[in-house]
Amino acid sequence: MRPILRRRGLALALAALALVAWAPPARASRDVGNCMVCHGNPGLAAVDDDGRLRFFYVDPETYGRSVHTRVGCQGCHADVDQVPHEEVQEVDCLRRCHIVEPARQKDFSHAPVEDQLLLSVHAPVDADGQPKEHADDYPDCKDCHDNPLYRPIGVGARAIPGVSTRAIERCRACHDSDEFVETYYNHTTTRLRPSRSPRNIAELCGRCHNDPELGERHGLVPQVVVSYEATFHGKAASYLDESVPSCIDCHAPVGVPVHAMASRADSDSPTHPDNKGQLCGQELCHPNVAARAAEYDIHAEFRPDSNPVLFWFTVFFYCIAGGTLLPLCGLILLDLLRRIFPHLVLVKRS
Repeated sequence: MRPILRRRGLALALAALALVAWAPPARASRDVGNCMVCHGNPGLAAVDDDGRLRFFYVDPETYGRSVHTRVGCQGCHADVDQVPHEEVQEVDCLRRCHIVEPARQKDFSHAPVEDQLLLSVHAPVDADGQPKEHADDYPDCKDCHDNPLYRPIGVGARAIPGVSTRAIERCRACHDSDEFVETYYNHTTTRLRPSRSPRNIAELCGRCHNDPELGERHGLVPQVVVSYEATFHGKAASYLDESVPSCIDCHAPVGVPVHAMASRADSDSPTHPDNKGQLCGQELCHPNVAARAAEYDIHAEFRPDSNPVLFWFTVFFYCIAGGTLLPLCGLILLDLLRRIFPHLVLVKRS
């Protein structure tokens, strides 16, 4: 694959040298190395050693609206120092960026997140720092974070048209750079609400928790996303209602860092049986609810061996509903046929 990439890289490099002066000024502030001259071409692709077609196109509009819009390409791809470049190494999200954190005036880094992750149920190592069994199954940064886009400000989960425009106008009273105003406005307001809807979060968690082989290896409750979708919360989320709780709202509620999510077997976990009453009784959920209301297993499996009461009650309900509605539907259908064909006779009387 490398000779092909080198020939393509040489051609792209010549095109880059011819188009450097044409590069748009707004993009140059983020793309110091003019990487988009090549990677902005939708046809940029190659076949890797495994025979898979890989695209290297980066949509500038999507990139410009993402949370990494002010991070230059070499802020993550630090090993790229020439054009055309060799095979790029995997991005390390824990390295320090060239972006300066305003609060401490230090280079920004995601490294503190790793300290929380290593204490969570998703840590690939145990308390002694030794790799767990099947350590490769545990998620890393890019398994959950796929560079989501900024979301507009909202009250609760409802976006209000015109709020962003009015707020940006107030910012411009002191800040005369539109790029600065819009970038930091988006950076701030997108954190006032979840970056994903409950349905998106359920789909994200389902990438692992709906995998039967992975669940069997780690002793996970199977099909937890399916059981969530069967509840009132999940059904409302399927209709894009963002006021219902998502997986994160229950497993990492207010006061619990999402990267420090604990197992429900942990006594400090909000989903532990002793803590579920407080979890469901949060101010934004069901305040003043009785603790016994939280005893319901939201991830109950529809199986006669694990949940016989739920299983047979549901079967009984289906039988009652079917035994009642189906005969009524049959009578309605026969009556409709008689009205449409009043003189129809299927069997003649002797």
